[in-house]
Amino acid sequence: MRILHIDPDDIDNPLSGGGPRRTFEICRRLAQRHEITVVTPTFPGSTPVLLREGVRYVRLGRRVGNHGSSHHITFFFALPGLVRRQSCDLIVEDFMPPASVTLTPLLARAPVIASVQWSYARTLAQQYRVPFHWIEAAGLRFYNNFITMSEDARHDLLRRRPGARIEAIGNGVSDDLFDVPERPGDAILYLGRVDLERKGVGMLLEAYARLPAPRPPLIIAGHGWEHAATERRAGELGVADTTRVLGRVDAVERRELLAACRFAVFPSREETFGMVITEACAASRPVIHFDVPPMNEIAQGAGNIAVPAFDIPLFAEAMASLARARDAEIVARGRDCRAHVQDQCWDAVAARQEAFYLETVERARQSGSARLRSS
Repeated sequence: MRILHIDPDDIDNPLSGGGPRRTFEICRRLAQRHEITVVTPTFPGSTPVLLREGVRYVRLGRRVGNHGSSHHITFFFALPGLVRRQSCDLIVEDFMPPASVTLTPLLARAPVIASVQWSYARTLAQQYRVPFHWIEAAGLRFYNNFITMSEDARHDLLRRRPGARIEAIGNGVSDDLFDVPERPGDAILYLGRVDLERKGVGMLLEAYARLPAPRPPLIIAGHGWEHAATERRAGELGVADTTRVLGRVDAVERRELLAACRFAVFPSREETFGMVITEACAASRPVIHFDVPPMNEIAQGAGNIAVPAFDIPLFAEAMASLARARDAEIVARGRDCRAHVQDQCWDAVAARQEAFYLETVERARQSGSARLRSS
């Protein structure tokens, strides 16, 4: 099967998140049996074509002057031409800013699956006062096949797109995280984009400042643009001396940070999945998160702690309770968390995704044959 995967990001992009990692982990496994091309925007340091573990990456678009968003804007306008030209059996399209949807289903000569890893058109509409969510609502009706990252997202999408085929297939976990020793460290760990508002790092710092001294160290690690602002906020709250703000970390550093922490914190306001939760659980570390979807679905293990939405004092209490808990309690919580995600390795996720791909292509073939017989 020839698969064209449209991804608005790439794992080599310094500002990338979890979406392109999911694309790569699944595609490199399916490339053993299928011919896969992944199309992404250009980014600093990218090459026009790259072969990565059997997966062919092709770049579209270009930077215009000093316009930081030009890579994605030119990618968006170059995409229709590529879709019309490309000969393939299946197109998988990751939804992308600003309106989630594109014109792909109207131009494609193959069945299309929408992979809903981004669905914040309404948020951007409020931010920029442009009705992106209207475009999203109108465009959804042209898609018949969807993959969401959680059951909550599946139910929400089914409400907006009744009758569609929608499969909830979450993100996977690297096998090596299941080998992280159960022995807990001392630090509190935040992994993810360093973003004070949407990712909740600002709320995390306020909660951390409420902990009684001496506080355990807080490590904030990940990509983003607000490292300096985060350090300033830590200083304003009087916790700069026990807070370390790191930049982007690779897989090895990520594993080391998880191995060295006592527990992880995930204060995000909104997500499509929450990959860090499953990674921390696989590493046998409990997670404190807000009790909002999909985090409350992803972190169902009894070892994790769900705090009422955006309640900073209660988030602080949860951190204080795990900070002073005996190592035996942390280990027991971690074991429960690890058991909860035991079946979420990337091999299993890729197998479920492949099954949905094959079924989609077969349905399209049967539908086409039926139309020919009736004509």
